[in-house]
Amino acid sequence: MKAAIMRGVKDVGTGEVPTPVLAPGEALLRVKACGICGSDLHTYREGLFPDLGLPVDGGIVLGHEFSAEIAQINGNLEGFSVGDRVTTVGIGANAEYVKFTPAFAPLLLPLPDHVTHEEAATTEPLATSLHAANLADVQSHESVLIMGAGIIGLGVLQCLRATSDAHVTVVDLSDKRLELASQLGADAVINARNADVVATVAPHARADAPLIAGSQGGVDVIFDCVGAPASFKGTTVLEQALTMIRNNGRIVVVAVFERPLELDANTIVRKGVRLLGSWAWEPDEFVAALDLISSGKIDRKPLISHTFTLDEAATAYATQDSAETAIKVVFTP
Repeated sequence: MKAAIMRGVKDVGTGEVPTPVLAPGEALLRVKACGICGSDLHTYREGLFPDLGLPVDGGIVLGHEFSAEIAQINGNLEGFSVGDRVTTVGIGANAEYVKFTPAFAPLLLPLPDHVTHEEAATTEPLATSLHAANLADVQSHESVLIMGAGIIGLGVLQCLRATSDAHVTVVDLSDKRLELASQLGADAVINARNADVVATVAPHARADAPLIAGSQGGVDVIFDCVGAPASFKGTTVLEQALTMIRNNGRIVVVAVFERPLELDANTIVRKGVRLLGSWAWEPDEFVAALDLISSGKIDRKPLISHTFTLDEAATAYATQDSAETAIKVVFTP
């Protein structure tokens, strides 16, 4: 079968790999749509997280956020039949087919007819955004700052808009992404290329968000959806967040760091900052994410900026690597 094979840093191409062989109880899924995740990009750019790929001769096959059609079942898969439209998680879905094992049975979800495969392929990243939003426990009277308007940051915005009327400001370097953030309900947007974010954010906090004496802080909740790229040498988003957060505020880090940081831990201590790491999601959040899409409470269609075939694998990854160009790139094998 055809697959996008990652052979090394920024070295991805299309090749042939064996079609999965099924053990009893397993199913063969014909991939209909598979997104390129942020973690896939870290593998593409820096060689991080190779364990999130399926080893094949000559490299690995990435892809874990996808939708599919059941092509074959070896034995019985309770509640499902060949031809059913589904979404789930796994590895190696940058390919024509992927194997589904019984261990993931609770996360094999049927798709309503009105949900497209492309939308369904964004269920997993939405679950990641939902997990971050749940950790923050944002209240309606609070001020929120989302740093980074990629698929995860915009997903956090969508989750907050579906559950509260908190005042939300979104920061990014891309006008395209910020325009979409405004369309999705952000109360304010800031392009960090054109403004000092720390100096600009305070006026966007709600009036009842207490400012900190001797500090530029004042935001109740900050989401770091940027992290620290290996090539970036300036003040990181997390360092900025520690300056802007109010006393006893919450910072949710839902980004990946490509290099170690040096932080002034005294700021965390003296402000009483609650620093929360957010990785992936809980199974019930994956189910809830699809429910949010299926119910129409969250519309993921505007976030799908590009679709490519597996034959265009190199172009697809290069496109997703350009924040100015892409939001979510999806393979449609």
